Amino acid sequence: MPSLKQLEEILPTLLRSTLHGPWSRAVGYHLLLRPPPGAPIDSPPQPLWPGGAPRTGARFTPRGGFGSIYLASDPITALKEVLAVIQHPHAPPFTIRTHPWTVFAVDGILTDVIDLRDSEIQAALGTNLQELTGDWAYLQEEFLTGLGPIPPTQILGQAAFNCRAVRGLQYAPAKNVGGASAVVVFADRLARPDPSYLEVYDPHEMLHDRHP
Repeated sequence: MPSLKQLEEILPTLLRSTLHGPWSRAVGYHLLLRPPPGAPIDSPPQPLWPGGAPRTGARFTPRGGFGSIYLASDPITALKEVLAVIQHPHAPPFTIRTHPWTVFAVDGILTDVIDLRDSEIQAALGTNLQELTGDWAYLQEEFLTGLGPIPPTQILGQAAFNCRAVRGLQYAPAKNVGGASAVVVFADRLARPDPSYLEVYDPHEMLHDRHP
């Protein structure tokens, strides 16, 4: 993976696409019983809250970095990505002990998204599928303890966010590579008058949330 500065120069030259929902998102049920950290105590929950990823770090989000919303192409991939579902490729699904999860649909339009599944884009960025789906959590722990560099996917995410013209990255989810997709959305890059938006589909209006 090139350096942050090199990526900032390469990313604006790459083909960008427009994506249409719906997508799936999995959020711990306990996180939807109250507002997110820092919000007024009497405010509603925010199922599209972008602050979770920078609090802990995520594949394309450095810890302490920018607000990010992670979405998946389908509910099974969404659950696999948060490790709520674990399945061996040669065995039937099985139940694991995990706290309750909520899975919901997210409607929206996303412009200016770079598709990291494209082999030509990977080549332009000096990366590959193995690097993009690697164990970012282990690399982040090594980095935070001073034993290694920052995960390459987090460098790429930071560079894409810094470009300002890029609103998200579409990628192959590490837990469900074959055929599925996921997207990380830079919440601060969703602003009118651009048509990009994300909105929880909830006809009962119990979990309504929208960006912007």
